[in-house]
Formats: sequence, structure tokens, C-alpha cells
Amino acid sequence: MAIELGLSGTATMTVADADTALVHGTGDLAVLSTPRLLQLMQEATMDALDGHLPDGMITAGLRINLDHLQGSPVGATVDASASLIRIEGRRLVFDAEARSAGTVVGTGRIIRVQVSREAFLSRMH
Repeated sequence: MAIELGLSGTATMTVADADTALVHGTGDLAVLSTPRLLQLMQEATMDALDGHLPDGMITAGLRINLDHLQGSPVGATVDASASLIRIEGRRLVFDAEARSAGTVVGTGRIIRVQVSREAFLSRMH
């Protein structure tokens, strides 16, 4: 399989106490934290790419623009989707959205870059 425009993926979660702004130190309410919302959207991009990367290649997050539009309480189900809208060489540009109970709770643009797993790991040493 190849990487092509229109690839899409999804990820779903039920907000737990461990996912809240209160626990993550990003607010004082027991609602879905922005970092956890971002993680869910990233999971949707990874789902879109699953099985499409050439052998030995991975993607790494490069840039993220995220609007967290509404709070989601503990117990809420949040569904994220991501669609590949542009390929710029090694850069993969996704539009992402998260919804809870039919309401958009977040939107974002996520750019991931393709890189050799070996090259990436060699820079860690």
C-alpha cells in the first residue's frame, strides 16, 4: 500500500479521570485536557497511515495547530478523525477533528514527516 491523498483514520476514547486538565496540570477542571485531545487526534493520523508506510519508515510529529473548542466531561465519548489532505515531499499534512455527542470539540492541522526508523534512532545517541 502507498501513501495517497484522502487516507483517513479514526480514534475513540471515553474521558477518564486520568485524561483531565486537572490531572495533567493544564487547568483546574475535570474535563478532557488539551494534551489528551491532541494525543487522540495524533492516534487518528497514525490509524490513517497504518499499513501504508514503506518498510523501515516511520513518521514523527513536526507541527500542530489545534483549536480546543469545548470541554468534554469525564465519561464523555470523544471520536477523532484525520484525513491526509496534502503531501509535501516527506511531509504529510492532515486535517483533524474531534466530536463528542455530535458537537465539534476540537479541530486541528497536524503535520507528520516521514523518516527512516534507523536514521531517527541514530540521532538519539
